[in-house]
Amino acid sequence: MRMNKLEICLAILAVPFFAAAQNSDASKGAESNVYVPVATAEMANEIEVYRYTGQIIPISTVNITSRISADLTEIGFNEGDYVKKGQLLYAFDDTRYDAALKSARSKIAEYEAKLIYAKNDYERTNELFKKGVSTKDEMESALSSYKSYQASLLGAQADVILAEDDYKHCRIHSPIAGVIGLTNYTEGNYITPSSGVLATIVQLDPIRLKFSMSSRDFIKDFATIGGLKNNCSVKIKLADGTFYESEGEIEFVNNEAVKSTDTILVFAKFKNPDSRLLPNNTVAVYLENKLGKRKVSIPVTALLHDSESSYVYVLDDQDVPHRKNVVLGRTVGGVQFIDSGLEAGDRVVSDGAHKIIENMKVNIAK
Repeated sequence: MRMNKLEICLAILAVPFFAAAQNSDASKGAESNVYVPVATAEMANEIEVYRYTGQIIPISTVNITSRISADLTEIGFNEGDYVKKGQLLYAFDDTRYDAALKSARSKIAEYEAKLIYAKNDYERTNELFKKGVSTKDEMESALSSYKSYQASLLGAQADVILAEDDYKHCRIHSPIAGVIGLTNYTEGNYITPSSGVLATIVQLDPIRLKFSMSSRDFIKDFATIGGLKNNCSVKIKLADGTFYESEGEIEFVNNEAVKSTDTILVFAKFKNPDSRLLPNNTVAVYLENKLGKRKVSIPVTALLHDSESSYVYVLDDQDVPHRKNVVLGRTVGGVQFIDSGLEAGDRVVSDGAHKIIENMKVNIAK
């Protein structure tokens, strides 16, 4: 059968398309000389770590002031010293206050004696009144005198309490253990309650960290205050870029959120034996949920990216790679957590995925 020129041209053009189709079908499942390492997707705990900015604050700060007016006679510390609870800090001239205390105590003795006499006089006068020998006015006068001395004795006892309190404040002892700062007055100065702060003591060990946590992070990862206190660890990074040697412990969460920022104030406590953490230091706070969430994990090196999404190559039973798009979770070290797109047990090409020709069988590197 003879072919015209048009049929001959069409036949010639069809040859490469037919050959290409045959080659494409043949490539499916074909074995190549590509060797790639393979990893199995596994379930692992994705540990959530949140970073915040925090401030170091003291648990206790005490401003030492005077409750009396007197000459300062003794200072019992060196500036910058660590002082113990109960240690003598300041001593004042107590001459006037000692005398006032003795005078107040003498009033008690005086009124106690007068009260005994007034009581006996009232009892005698009352008996005579009952017998008709004494008048009602004399009996009532004796009773009035007796009651008056009772009141005077109570007043004298109150004066002694005040005098003892004044005398006690002639010595100021440290109410807490901590580091004391600069003294604003030296020996020889006349001090009054209006003299202001004499010195400030700051407790440095343990010390407190304050930071703001977003309400979203709190609800997402901890849900309750108990969950935050029991299931997280707190670490801080110092200004020199190093982590502080001890982990902190969540003390408490403030009883209300900050309206303007929708954050929650959280307070943690740290051991600070060497006073490396000082009040008003700014630090980076790393809050870690120790329980974590179970997610699929693969090596980071298995990931590929394009304009569509992140993806990996998963091998089927015949070791043929197929693309799977994935949604990424956190990256921790060399491990990539996957939110969706893979299942535990999937075999993924862990490196060298750029060498793969999709649907062409690969060799697994040993």
